[in-house]
Amino acid sequence: MTEHFFQSEKLILLYSIFGAILLVFSLFFLQHISRFIVLTLLIVGIVCYYLEEVSLFDALLGFGENINLLSLFLLIPLIGTFMSSAGYLTALKEMVQEKERKGNQHPYRLSFFLTATIGVLLNFGSMPIVKRIAEESLSAYRDQKLTLTIMRAFAFGMFWSPYFVNVGLVLVLFNLSWLDISGYGFILGLIYLLVCWLMFRKISFPDDPIIEHTHLEKTYLSQQSLVPLLSFSFTLITLSFLLDYLLEVNMLTIVSILAIILPICWALGTKVISSYIHDVSEQVQSSFFRLKNEIAIFISAGFFGKAISETEIGATISEMLFQSSFGSVYLLSFSIVILAIILAQIGIHPIIIVIGIGSALSPEKFGVSPEYLAMLLLVAWTLATQLSPFSGQVLMASRLMGKPPKMLIIQNIPFVLLLSIILISTIFGLHWFKLL
Repeated sequence: MTEHFFQSEKLILLYSIFGAILLVFSLFFLQHISRFIVLTLLIVGIVCYYLEEVSLFDALLGFGENINLLSLFLLIPLIGTFMSSAGYLTALKEMVQEKERKGNQHPYRLSFFLTATIGVLLNFGSMPIVKRIAEESLSAYRDQKLTLTIMRAFAFGMFWSPYFVNVGLVLVLFNLSWLDISGYGFILGLIYLLVCWLMFRKISFPDDPIIEHTHLEKTYLSQQSLVPLLSFSFTLITLSFLLDYLLEVNMLTIVSILAIILPICWALGTKVISSYIHDVSEQVQSSFFRLKNEIAIFISAGFFGKAISETEIGATISEMLFQSSFGSVYLLSFSIVILAIILAQIGIHPIIIVIGIGSALSPEKFGVSPEYLAMLLLVAWTLATQLSPFSGQVLMASRLMGKPPKMLIIQNIPFVLLLSIILISTIFGLHWFKLL
């Protein structure tokens, strides 16, 4: 992240070494399948570096390739921590309770809207927050249906939000600015929401009784204003877009820095700095064990991706895919998305798939723009994580409703198949009309 402001080989080497140390320590705490995948990436990477006679110094820098992405993953939760410390999320819950008290509220529609909106900023944190608000505010709902609705709504931001790691990754891979793809991503996100709405009635779990709360916590009498929450969110988003336009740095760097600075400044201005620092301290102390899998996968995938870029594997894979798809961009697009979904089923994290494909494929080889390939990989990542028993949102949703991941995956199979056809056809149509 720092290299966008000043160049320093020593600094880059320092955080690369730090990345290597983090990776080594995280290996001891991984599950067997994750450890196997990480070690495989490292071994393949080392072999590539050796065969290409890459210097030890350059190889070591591979451990720092994804430190910027990891910083986004670690720092964005600070936004949610501040909102909680400042009482903004409590105010949001009270607003929901007030609406529920007035009656005629659709619990699923309300939860879907909340997740789709606050998820753009809060990322994974939005799912447990909305579920907790629902449990404490809604009078009647089906728990499993509600949880799946929340999980699907979360993915809206994965197509375009600069606060999501997958968006930051494709920007780095194809050297794009956020403005290059944000419009296309938002269109895909809106189409995704429409499909969610159309498929909502198809959600049906075999054992999902209605949960009724007759004695909800009555906090609406002391209802707080949502103005502070809206003001903070508006300032964060506006600064992100403005700085992306004005500065010669990528959006990933901007949102990472804003996630540190803006909450501190706002906490000082609203006199909640002590509470915020205390909450951040607790979050930092548990962050390694909470994110050990992401740390290992992100760092090893960066090491692997840099190794692949040093070889001719990219040209070879590009040629193979070109031949197997008969030169058709449409067939190639489907092949990449299906491949990502299949590999995600056996525990291969989408970041590995996206980095592998992004490092191997040349947009020019297939007659497409970097923006097209970036959007295709965003679709592949989003759909793969909807069906993978190892993805963050599936595991989170599974934990929230106390059921195994396979129950969510079964419900999502027709949903993802329909989305695959619609979203791939959409970006191909934009390409066909030379709009992408």
